[in-house]
Amino acid sequence: MTQKNNLELSQTQVANLAQKGKALHQQGNFAEAQVVYEQILKIQPDHFDALQLLGVLFAQIKKYSQAVEFLSRALEINPNYAVAYSNRGIALKELKRFDEALANYDQAIAINTGYLDAHSNRGNVLQELKRFDEALNSYDQAIKINPDYAEAYYNRGNVLQELKRFDEALNSYDQAIKINPDYAVAYYNHGTILQELKRFDEALNSYDQAIKINPDYANAHWNASICNLIKGNFIDGWQGYEWRWRHFQCDSEPLESTKPLWGYQKTNQRLLVWSEQGVGDQIFFGSLLSELLEDVPNLLVQVDKRLIPIFSRSLPKIKFYADDIKLPESDYDVHIPIGSLGKYLRNEEEDFLQSKNNFLLSDQKRTQKIRQELSLPKKLICGISWKSQNEKTGVRRSLPLEKLATIFDPEKICLVNLQYGDISEDIDTLKLKTNMELIQYDSIDNFNDLDGFASLIDACDFVVTADNSTIHLSSALGKKALLLLPYVANWRWSLDRSDSPWYPSIKLYRQTKINDWDGALQNLNTELKMIDKLS
Repeated sequence: MTQKNNLELSQTQVANLAQKGKALHQQGNFAEAQVVYEQILKIQPDHFDALQLLGVLFAQIKKYSQAVEFLSRALEINPNYAVAYSNRGIALKELKRFDEALANYDQAIAINTGYLDAHSNRGNVLQELKRFDEALNSYDQAIKINPDYAEAYYNRGNVLQELKRFDEALNSYDQAIKINPDYAVAYYNHGTILQELKRFDEALNSYDQAIKINPDYANAHWNASICNLIKGNFIDGWQGYEWRWRHFQCDSEPLESTKPLWGYQKTNQRLLVWSEQGVGDQIFFGSLLSELLEDVPNLLVQVDKRLIPIFSRSLPKIKFYADDIKLPESDYDVHIPIGSLGKYLRNEEEDFLQSKNNFLLSDQKRTQKIRQELSLPKKLICGISWKSQNEKTGVRRSLPLEKLATIFDPEKICLVNLQYGDISEDIDTLKLKTNMELIQYDSIDNFNDLDGFASLIDACDFVVTADNSTIHLSSALGKKALLLLPYVANWRWSLDRSDSPWYPSIKLYRQTKINDWDGALQNLNTELKMIDKLS
């Protein structure tokens, strides 16, 4: 056979393989398509389509480094193919090589100024780079090319939401939904803004629409549950709260056990209540344990090991175990996560009549010793904590120490640190800007020694704190506590009330405007002027 015939055979073989590979790729048979593309490259190493499509395939199966490699090889052969630049930009973005991704989108647009997806994806990278105004411009360019491009309106809404331009963001989501009525994630994000604005009924409507489109939409179910709990719709709220395990921000893992979940009924079976979420959450739901014990006398509870001394002292009929060990299944008959206890014991306002002023007891000898060491003549002792370390919501819950300290009268009150973590910078700023001093009780580690921390709290006359674990421990001890809350507070603190049905000893001071503490601090200052009534 002649060389010409061999070449023709090779070309025919490659063409047939290319057709087969594309068909498998389109059908989602990625592994088989990959094999075919690689066969083509063995015959013809510089086959542009095989290189480019193999790069796309690797991006689809999340092998982004390989995607960049093959798309780069394709672009060496054809440097004027805009789609390959755009696809390489997608892979580079996933690798968090944002500047390189941006350059690829720019190159794609330079080749094809009307390249819709490149404009939109360029906006997504600019959003990652926090270059929000430029991102908006990219989305606007995409919309100019195609006014019915729902995704561009959706992405535009995301940027506007990031910029806190909520009305404009809502309009962008509305436009995306108008174009695509089945745009579940647009309904969801629409709801998150309404929730941020405390328009909870409207937010619920948006989440309901998202769930109608996608009944398995975990984040929408979860956010709807939060809205219901805030509004006091406990039955609906607890039902949706069970979706927390699938929420994108969930940082707890459910217990793996062959034993069945508890059926929410009185029983003499051994019930294991296992821990989830953080220390504050475990204290919060721990307020229900004494009531649960009345219906389930054989109770085993896992909590953070730092809580075991105080829980064991306060609830001696319950067996407590550290949550970093796996209990043998032979030790219990049924189990339940601690966050699911509300579904059994708190379904309407009347249920909160069972709430006790305190359910935890500090080590009294230790408390008295601390009290004696802290006492100053004619001054009340106020424990203060001013920030949350929560990665997701901590910033909105926190306020500067020096701003909080200015509302206290140093002639009447001495301040004791109840904040954990490194606070050296906060202390330096306090000394520089105010005449208040903050007593640091060095004998106790506020983070690791929670039993000692409880005694330190109990030694104070009252507590002023941001929303963090300090408020939960203070309230569990029955300490008079004044809690500063952001505009949209955690669901535990209900809606627009100054008391808490969960914790009878606390009083709530809420922001009246987003990110503005002045109103809440002014109201708190008024209370502090009647300090004799707090003592």
